[in-house]
Amino acid sequence: MGLNVSVFKNIKRTENEDDYRFTAFVIDENWKYKIKNLEDGKDYKGDYAEGDVSYAYSTHNRFREALIKIVGRKDLLLENGKIEWVRLEDENKMPFYELINFADNEGCLDFEISTILYNNFVEWKNEAVKLLADNDYLMQKYLDWLNVFKNGKEANSVVVFS
Repeated sequence: MGLNVSVFKNIKRTENEDDYRFTAFVIDENWKYKIKNLEDGKDYKGDYAEGDVSYAYSTHNRFREALIKIVGRKDLLLENGKIEWVRLEDENKMPFYELINFADNEGCLDFEISTILYNNFVEWKNEAVKLLADNDYLMQKYLDWLNVFKNGKEANSVVVFS
């Protein structure tokens, strides 16, 4: 088991329980703004879009730690390199925040949040190339996420974590 992320475009609400692709939700009340263009708890259908990410939960944690390093915020990491989650909560203006401070197993991000994250991935790509030069796997995941948010930023699109 692990993180699986998919993008759907041309999404529409559906009442037909046999015809839905995902349910719009976030697992933390403080994240409701991340789905403000969706109706929380409602079912949606849509077309599968190009771009997905799939890997172990532990790899996602390593990836989030790498993002923190890419933006030069090693101060948010503990001595063992793990994220200091309590301190991260106050960093909501930090690049990649919307992905770093999000569930690693379920929920959705609407197209507005995807636009923010896409811009972060584009802006920090050169730094990622430098930092991840000796880690082809994480660099490929960086590019995969860039593609996910490129597709997710289109109106009526959504990024779904499962």
